[in-house]
Amino acid sequence: MPQEHYLKQNHLLAALPASELKILKPHLELKLLEVGEMLAEAGQRPAYSYFPVDTVISMYYRIANGDAAEIAMIGNEGMFSVGQVMGGESLPYYAVVETQGHAFRIERSVLMKELAHEGAFRKTMLLYSQAALTQMAQIAVCGKHHSLVQQLSLHLLLVSDKSLSDSFFLTHEALAHMLGVRREGVTAAAAKMRELGLIDYKRGHIRVTDRAGIEVLACDCYDVVRKEFKRLLGY
Repeated sequence: MPQEHYLKQNHLLAALPASELKILKPHLELKLLEVGEMLAEAGQRPAYSYFPVDTVISMYYRIANGDAAEIAMIGNEGMFSVGQVMGGESLPYYAVVETQGHAFRIERSVLMKELAHEGAFRKTMLLYSQAALTQMAQIAVCGKHHSLVQQLSLHLLLVSDKSLSDSFFLTHEALAHMLGVRREGVTAAAAKMRELGLIDYKRGHIRVTDRAGIEVLACDCYDVVRKEFKRLLGY
């Protein structure tokens, strides 16, 4: 039986007062997003903003030699793109769907119209922008200072949170792309985590089997992000 999807599965929409959500509701359209779907190219002004429910969207920066590095991961805690909230309209990054799932999308023009009003919606979006910047910063810190097993633990916890499931389709190649490392490194780190009984995987499907154990193994970056969202937005 197909899972029902509703607006308040996105925590950012759920944080809005009922009166604000009522205004947005007629403009929010549920869409199924496929793995690898490009939502925006670098420097492009997206036509839509997305409030994920059970999908993960990653933002990447493409360097001169063609390689790319992940700089942000967006799921049901927020929306794409924070650039629209801050008024920049576009970002020097591209956005791609990381795991298949659903998101509510809204036309950019409608979003910008509502953001122009001084009120709860604008305040909530700005608080989310601050929390999102914290997550981006911690991903950067983690990539520079923590082991690959810790980085993988952080990403798996975030993906699990954002996709409403402890089981999701995410290949080692995709994880290597997200972390900016070689696939062999991810395979070795994942094997260690499986030996510890923390995860299981087969043919691209990963299942979190001991979430508490992963939280112990992960660095403090996960707690930093979680506490900042709680402090600013209450979730």
